[in-house]
Amino acid sequence: MLSKIILIYKWLAAHNLTRFTAGAGLGVIIWTFSSNTLQDIIVFSAFVYALFFAERGKAAWRQPAGIAFVVLLFHHLASLPFSVSPEISVHDTGRLFEVLAGAFAVPVVFNTDRKIARALFYSAAAIALTLGWDLIRMSYYLGPDIFAKAHSFQPFILNHSNVASMMAGLAFFVFLSFAWRWRGDFRPALGCLAGSAVCLAYLIIATSRGPQIAFAIAFASIGVILPGRQSRLVWFICLFSAGVLLFLNYDRVNPRFAEKSTMTGFSERDKVWKHTWDLAGNKKWFGHGYGKRNFEMHYYASSPRPAKYHFPHCHQYWLKLLFEYGRVGVGLYAAAWLILAVSLLRKTFMASTLDERLLPGTIALMLLFIHLYGLGDYPDNIVQTAQIWLVPAALVALAGRSATGRDKYYRAKTRRHLPTGIKMAPCGAALSG
Repeated sequence: MLSKIILIYKWLAAHNLTRFTAGAGLGVIIWTFSSNTLQDIIVFSAFVYALFFAERGKAAWRQPAGIAFVVLLFHHLASLPFSVSPEISVHDTGRLFEVLAGAFAVPVVFNTDRKIARALFYSAAAIALTLGWDLIRMSYYLGPDIFAKAHSFQPFILNHSNVASMMAGLAFFVFLSFAWRWRGDFRPALGCLAGSAVCLAYLIIATSRGPQIAFAIAFASIGVILPGRQSRLVWFICLFSAGVLLFLNYDRVNPRFAEKSTMTGFSERDKVWKHTWDLAGNKKWFGHGYGKRNFEMHYYASSPRPAKYHFPHCHQYWLKLLFEYGRVGVGLYAAAWLILAVSLLRKTFMASTLDERLLPGTIALMLLFIHLYGLGDYPDNIVQTAQIWLVPAALVALAGRSATGRDKYYRAKTRRHLPTGIKMAPCGAALSG
């Protein structure tokens, strides 16, 4: 069985087109059809593989940032019996298990810089293909009204317009980094620019205000990872000029910013924020316990102010943590994210060239984008999955590993299972450019 898998692997790795088709196809299954049985099989197969070769991922988790996130997992598990609704918290944790299994597998399957970069690329390609199809679908059904009605067009191909817009922004940063990485090769660089254009077009057409604001700030932060004072100065001068033009024409870029009915109170989010803050004060140190259903049950049982919107969560990342884990949990999460952020910035600034800064810098921008969005909403659905899986991806980038002798040991271990005459492709060939 293993020999057949290796033969398929070799065939897929042999040509650029088959490699891209397989990688992007796998990405579509994982991200677009995230509740599909086939996706479950892929993720849990990777998890089982990671259990047997866990040594490959140890270098990532042994770092201070990795240890901090492992502590978060143990804290979460230890808090389950003390939830106000333990059975709901345990059940919702079970639903999160697949995401955590994938997080465990990431630094094992993609255990080098090269592999984690290609995993990001194929994920971005899958998102761009999905959103490109969604734009075609909306154009067909909405016609010239696409700019006015795209935000509420259903069914949403990625659950919700905010979710799709967030994934578009994440894919944009990946394509931008690869366009620079492949700047000497016209066709791949052009393909990356086309992918980034699709993602940017979706962000504009979907008119989701939260993702647009978070994207604008994250995009502005690109200047931080540029090497050299002169390049940063030029970036910020150009950015300031563009920012002034956007600010003066914000209502033309997105007319929804001029809607007083939804901008006042942020679509009534101020109501859920205020009431959740009051509820969190009742269990200020250790919280009410994990789970959206747990929040929903206690929120509506406590007679909140009437609102025309239903709130399945509190629409704010840190407020959700405060409600679930209390001040202790928020402190642990803040420490973990701060350690990871400082580590990524340190890794980025230690590199002298932009090419060396691309991987840690791009992951840092993607996480910044999600956290900025989390200030006004909760990163839910596959955005939450992306946030969690970007943590081990960041840890691999921090470890800075290329193919090592240890990888060759595992390859030799795998070769013993192959029939005579079959050779393995070079390490990471399936992810090479």
